[in-house]
Amino acid sequence: MQTSRRRFFGRTGLLAGSAIGFPQIIRSAEPEAPLPERRPQHIIHLVADGMCWSTFTMGNAFSQLRRQRGLRWFELLHREEATVTAVDMRSLNSLVTDSAAASSSWGSGSRVVNGALNVLPDGRELRPLMPLFKEAGWKRGLVTTTEITHATPAGFAATISSRGDAEDIAQQYLDRSIEVLLGGGRKFFEATKRKDKVDLHRAFRDRGYTVCQDAAALADAPNDRPWLGTFAAGHLPFTLDRDHDAKLQRKVPSLADMTRRALDKLGRETHFLLQVEGGRVDHACHGCDIAAAVRELVAFDEAIEVCLEFQQRFPDTLLVLTTDHGTGGPALNGLGTAYGSSSPLFANLLRAKRSFEAFGDEIPKEPAAEAVRRLLADATGYEVPETELKRFLEFLEGRWKPLFSGMNGRAMQLGQLLANHYGVSWTSGAHTIDYAPLVALGPGAALFRGFQKNTDVFRHYTALAGIDYRNPELPLLAECAPAAADVEPPCLPA
Repeated sequence: MQTSRRRFFGRTGLLAGSAIGFPQIIRSAEPEAPLPERRPQHIIHLVADGMCWSTFTMGNAFSQLRRQRGLRWFELLHREEATVTAVDMRSLNSLVTDSAAASSSWGSGSRVVNGALNVLPDGRELRPLMPLFKEAGWKRGLVTTTEITHATPAGFAATISSRGDAEDIAQQYLDRSIEVLLGGGRKFFEATKRKDKVDLHRAFRDRGYTVCQDAAALADAPNDRPWLGTFAAGHLPFTLDRDHDAKLQRKVPSLADMTRRALDKLGRETHFLLQVEGGRVDHACHGCDIAAAVRELVAFDEAIEVCLEFQQRFPDTLLVLTTDHGTGGPALNGLGTAYGSSSPLFANLLRAKRSFEAFGDEIPKEPAAEAVRRLLADATGYEVPETELKRFLEFLEGRWKPLFSGMNGRAMQLGQLLANHYGVSWTSGAHTIDYAPLVALGPGAALFRGFQKNTDVFRHYTALAGIDYRNPELPLLAECAPAAADVEPPCLPA
């Protein structure tokens, strides 16, 4: 760990890719760090999507309030055998990345423009990790709380110019025979919902897959067959909402549940690569909902604990914990005399019962003050003062707009209103520029020492698996704007 700190800023990827021209596919060179004598047989890549450093800090503080202990991820920072560093996650066309470009950088070793999945702007398709690892004899899995076709899982497996083409991504998963697929996104597999009317659930069954649509089916899924689990039409419900709804708990597995079952199955194999994503940290932060965000981070931490238990039983497992970008820029502020109000305000997060997503549609287009006051009190525990409620209702009625357009949304202003209750304010509902924290533990962790470039992850994984392959790369683009529809929205609809 001391070595990592000394070398933390020893090398950066900020100027990488400045070579002139479009290079052809070349074979990968030896990694800068020597390969370990003992290489991992299993690689688990864990992503808390959209987690800023401040979100991580607040998640640890919330965990201490709720569980009387901090995050296991935070505890790993103190382990001598862990490699602790940060990663430059910029995309090909912007200092601020989206999830598609971020995951593609890990998945292919090349930076792409925001909105693309393993496709360069000139149309060349890149070969991501999942097909490459299949050729090397490794089993593969994707587990997420988002739609299974969403950008982060897809970045390891799919090749498509627009992240929004979820139906095509679902088909690519079938074509590439990924052994474990667990998350949401059922609508992209159903004949009645797909534009081409193809019944992908049936197609997966015809290929020998067990198709699961609730927690009980996942618990009973046979380990000798591949799995497709889609537990919601869209994204899985927020943990905050699931924790307060017994029906959802019976129907929808937690991230820890899905991770445990994936390891039950894949752990029988000689080699496997598994990506686990806590994707709704990002969605909560897009919606400026800190109560939902910290609970998603705790749920992600519970999945980390499952992976650490697996690593104890199988020490030849490499764990890599990271995020892809920040979202929303949340921060607990110093409030009150000598900042004495900050801690008790933050503790109000324990009183939240529903996410903004769950109750946002219940705020009518022409809201009545008393109805909104009761709704917020029930969902968050906040008795909104009259003056604050009046200003919020005036915004909903279109009578004023924020000076910064990045805060011009119902969810953003709801987050600002609740900042008076939680002490946590926001910079926007969009992604932010953050170096991503990364912790690696297990055989091969030393390769991650020193400040990393996002594309290094691909090179480390392929080197550790004995895969000699490198995708083409392009110089950074100063100007290359993707279509607005191809990039994540600034916030969730309220």
